[in-house]
Amino acid sequence: MRLAAAVAAASLLLGGAVLLGSQSGRTADAGPPSGALLPDLDQETPSQLVVRRGGDGAWVLGFASAIRNIGDGPMVLEGNRTTGGASEPMPVNQVLAMQDGGRAVVPEVGNLTFVVSPDHRHWHYVGFDRYELRRPGGGEVVVRDRKSGFCLGDRYAVDSRVVTAAAPTAVYTEECGLGDAELTHLVEGISVGYGDKYAANLEYQELDLSGLTDGTYVLVHHVNADGSLHELTYANNAASLLIDLRWRDGAPDVTVLQSCPDTDRCDQQPTVTTVATGLEVPWDLAFMPDGSALITERAGRVRRLTPAGRLDPAPVARVPVSPRGEGGLLGVVVDPEFAKKDFVYLYWTAADSMRLERWRWTGRRLVPDATLVDDIRSGDVHDSGRLGFAPDGRLFLATGDAGKPDLAQDPASLNGKMLALTPEQYRGGGPARPEIVASGLRNSQGFDWQPKSGMLVANDHGPTGFDGPEGYDEVDVIEPGGNYGWPAAIGDDTGGGRFRTPGRIYLDAIAPSGGVFLTGRSAWQGDYVLAALRGQELRRLQFEDGRVVVDEPMLEGTYGRLRTVREAPDGSLYVLTSNRDGRGEPRPGDDRILRVELPQP
Repeated sequence: MRLAAAVAAASLLLGGAVLLGSQSGRTADAGPPSGALLPDLDQETPSQLVVRRGGDGAWVLGFASAIRNIGDGPMVLEGNRTTGGASEPMPVNQVLAMQDGGRAVVPEVGNLTFVVSPDHRHWHYVGFDRYELRRPGGGEVVVRDRKSGFCLGDRYAVDSRVVTAAAPTAVYTEECGLGDAELTHLVEGISVGYGDKYAANLEYQELDLSGLTDGTYVLVHHVNADGSLHELTYANNAASLLIDLRWRDGAPDVTVLQSCPDTDRCDQQPTVTTVATGLEVPWDLAFMPDGSALITERAGRVRRLTPAGRLDPAPVARVPVSPRGEGGLLGVVVDPEFAKKDFVYLYWTAADSMRLERWRWTGRRLVPDATLVDDIRSGDVHDSGRLGFAPDGRLFLATGDAGKPDLAQDPASLNGKMLALTPEQYRGGGPARPEIVASGLRNSQGFDWQPKSGMLVANDHGPTGFDGPEGYDEVDVIEPGGNYGWPAAIGDDTGGGRFRTPGRIYLDAIAPSGGVFLTGRSAWQGDYVLAALRGQELRRLQFEDGRVVVDEPMLEGTYGRLRTVREAPDGSLYVLTSNRDGRGEPRPGDDRILRVELPQP
């Protein structure tokens, strides 16, 4: 894929010189041709804020900007005109690489203009990016940019994430016709896996602060704002900062309150309250039909949170766990037919194995009812343990490799797998042999199904040093029979097509744990939210056609290690901290249950 991307980029570098395809004749607002390798422009958040006086003496806020291409094909703009002259614009076509090695041309997507400024004398693509200051809430624009355009090029390699189709070397390295106002032909572009950047205050990379009053504002930067260029998605074209402006002795002081990739609504932040404190390493949470919730603690206790949000002091069950390493009492779910069956399912570490058990709710306590699965190997690490009911009624269970990586590829082993039991199995007498839905997982601790599509998404921990290079955590789209590579492959290595490519790879470890799709009414309805232990954050992911197009961190470092996230009946999120598990830094009141109220549309 990398070689194909490089060939595609090189074939488009000289207008019409190599592998010409037929002209598409499409207008900029038409859909892209079938078989096009589309770019994906990802606007990075503004950074390196600088407050200074501009040339006219006014105070201005400058900031650095970066735009990267993380798509399947290069972003290529080809300008042509019949006569020269600095005053005449150069009409621009977008050139798309095709899967068959040819190209398609989308005509008249904009113009190149020769720009003369104190900083540069070269050709800019007009309106490629826009930036502005808005008031929070209503989005009223109070300051607009004065920037003339953008000189596209491969100025840096993307190294913060895996880009499967990345070109191996930079292709678009020219200076956009520097000093040559008479040009009649010019190609600018950004290769896959590369980005372009502008320094603060360069070529009016700044906003005038004159006349603004003290208060909070949203700094928004938006690439391809008018949608004239074809891309895989437009969901990640904007990024923003929530800033606080204060005038002190006639000079502005600007503080960044929040950084928000992939959204222009940095003023839309969740509201967090603490529901309960003093838990001991809680692992999972499941809501009951009456609005109460059951919470597992790894030491073997099941706690009950009343509908009013009060944590009962006495456990409703004690499970005889073997609390070795990362084990103990882990997952819990409530039967979909709880009103008829009173069944609750628990997953826990016994002395010699992991056990999936069915328990029964008496109205006051949980009592054991049946052992469903007892032939999953336990270990000091990687016990996984998340449970969930699929839309078709099956009970899914994620298992870890128990510190024995080869088990994940062993078809005879239930370790390192995504398992499923039928209603007849989990409501029967047990034990039962579950179906292996997917294999090659290391330590999956969270999964859920996308509403409407039924797509199953699961998180998985990458290696942590003792069993491979640290990092490479994954968010996977689980396909029946899919093999996700562990331990034979990590990252985007498909093993020659034997393994599935992750939907999202985190090069720096975040240790993703619980995950949930949002079904309640909110600004983020339909998005996937995961809890991260090492990352100490929630992350909001948006999917389009099985591809992650938005990835926004939240609550970074505010509450420490986050283990579980579940959607409550009222549409809010309930989150469990895990700061007392031996790997965190406990704070007064830990561990706790958090309620996260989501922003509304």
